[in-house]
Amino acid sequence: MRSIPALSLLSVCLSASLAAQALPPVPVPPENPITPQKAVLGKLLFWEEQLSSNNRVACGTCHTFAAGGGDLRRAVHPGNDGLSPSPDDTFGSPGVPRSDANNDYVPDPRFGFQLQVTRRASPSNFAAAWFPELFWDGRAGGQFVDPDTGVVAIAQGGALENQALAPLVAGDEMAHDGRTFAQAVAKLGTARPMALATNLPPDMAAAVAGGASYADLFAAAFGTPEITAARIAFAIATYQRTLVPDQTPWDRFQAGIPGAMTPQQINGMNVFNGPGRCNLCHTPGLFSDRQFRNLGLRPVAQDPGRQAITGNFADRGRFKVPSLRNVGLRTSFLHTGQFTTLNQVIGFYIGGGGPNLDNKDPLLQPLTAPPPNGVPPPAANDLLVFVGTALTDPRVAAGQFPFDRPTLRSQLLGNLGALYGPGTAGSGGLVPQMRAGVPANVGNIDFKVGIDGALGGAPAVFLIALQPAFAQFQGVNVNVALGAELHVPGVLGGAAGVPGAGYGTLRVPLPDEPGLAGVSLFTQWWVWDGGAPNGAASSRGAELRFF
Repeated sequence: MRSIPALSLLSVCLSASLAAQALPPVPVPPENPITPQKAVLGKLLFWEEQLSSNNRVACGTCHTFAAGGGDLRRAVHPGNDGLSPSPDDTFGSPGVPRSDANNDYVPDPRFGFQLQVTRRASPSNFAAAWFPELFWDGRAGGQFVDPDTGVVAIAQGGALENQALAPLVAGDEMAHDGRTFAQAVAKLGTARPMALATNLPPDMAAAVAGGASYADLFAAAFGTPEITAARIAFAIATYQRTLVPDQTPWDRFQAGIPGAMTPQQINGMNVFNGPGRCNLCHTPGLFSDRQFRNLGLRPVAQDPGRQAITGNFADRGRFKVPSLRNVGLRTSFLHTGQFTTLNQVIGFYIGGGGPNLDNKDPLLQPLTAPPPNGVPPPAANDLLVFVGTALTDPRVAAGQFPFDRPTLRSQLLGNLGALYGPGTAGSGGLVPQMRAGVPANVGNIDFKVGIDGALGGAPAVFLIALQPAFAQFQGVNVNVALGAELHVPGVLGGAAGVPGAGYGTLRVPLPDEPGLAGVSLFTQWWVWDGGAPNGAASSRGAELRFF
């Protein structure tokens, strides 16, 4: 075992002094006590993609256990300048394509028709129950007000409830423009629980067995079948309060279990609490002091952070200090998501944080000197091992209860749907893009297909057939069997006559007819385009399989 000078006495003291700093009991507001029925309802809702306006995003899409409660996906947000790559780029979570108040596809100024990306990386939802304010800037506070009645439903300690509702109406996360809680609630009332998911964990499968509806599940959890926004928040928050990652090697070491931590992890812990000074902000137990700090990572003008919420000049550029529990599973770090490895993060802190000095936290100091005032490479490696392995709950890493999860439909169906066959280029040499990524589950009131990248303002037709085809008609690629096909005509939006500017949406609420399950339709867009070699352009085909 490597030793670190001047730490032998500290090492002896730490094992005793830290024993009383284990993760404290979960704080639970008295207005929302934990019950098994409410917890399992919250688990269903956390993984329910039907809560989004395109049936492709659940809470668990951006907060997955395999990523330590963060997001395994990582996408670029171009920042304030709208350009990428550029210095103000950040890396966030992909959400939904932009849609208007009618849930029709419309182009976004930054992302066009691609998935919108959150401006900040998804923070971990693990240990969230212990924070008085949530989100990186703390905008989800402790007082929870029922959005339907305006009545205070939780006086304090309701940050989880506030956080649970925000994505449901966020246009870049789960919602179309202008979506209301009433719309989200109404949709949930028509949805068959977990219709999109497979491989349900046992507790979730038992809850929906026998065809239980969401009204039934809400009645079991709350006594009556009414589905409300506040009850959705209460259930999701309750589930999150059951996710207690307290079986890490560090927790076992604090409990006095022999061999719970390796000698290298113990050395790393001593660096963490000694010359590394990590414990000053990441207080052992929760491994966060629950404060907001400016790391000097970016200029304040790029993102004011906490100041935008409090209006306090002293809060400029400050962001929440996250818990380090399960951080070794993450693939995106800090609110910008710009680091992808723990090694990069530790190097950032050893170097004294970022270069932007405006309101930079004074606790951030370079640690490049020899011990006891610095962290040389061997000690830094031990620190990396401690943070990356000793704070990981093995149940989280293995996906074991309570950290188990279903398979989501978005994991099985691509963003553009089940596409096949070639399209045909129109004006400007552009091939119209089929958008068929919304799942075709029976009873889906938000089902839609779209097109973009076509000639602006052009006449178009959506073809529907029972069989696919791989042929040409007058030089245009045909992906549906012609002869008995259904035509749905329309006129594309976008600047008239501009190549690539044309777009449109066909919205068709799907009937709740179980007999449709297993039926496939084969579809394609055709666009009448005078600039195309044969007067028409076509998209690729898409199979719509009902289930």
